[in-house]
Amino acid sequence: MSTLEGSESADSMDEDTSQVPHARRSKAWEHYEADLVLVEGDLKAMCKYCGVQLHTKFGTSSLRTHIAEACRSIPDACRNRFLLTMKKKHPKVCLCLMKKFVVNSW
Repeated sequence: MSTLEGSESADSMDEDTSQVPHARRSKAWEHYEADLVLVEGDLKAMCKYCGVQLHTKFGTSSLRTHIAEACRSIPDACRNRFLLTMKKKHPKVCLCLMKKFVVNSW
């Protein structure tokens, strides 16, 4: 097999797997339909609350932003619960809590 043939098959493999769904670890997926919809050749996630279709090829940032800021149909309780999962933890607070845990566990 020549290197040209190998590169062609690698290129075609990249095209075939570019929109293969991966494991959905983000909490954002809880707010979208389980199955992606095909729109004009692109797979998109559909919001459970308002039905908007968002592109997911490059990650879940657009999904998180939609739930956090743009979706007007999501209940406030769901949005607030989701926002709590997105908050960044302050390193000094985490260190202090970890120290308390270690001291109290002895």
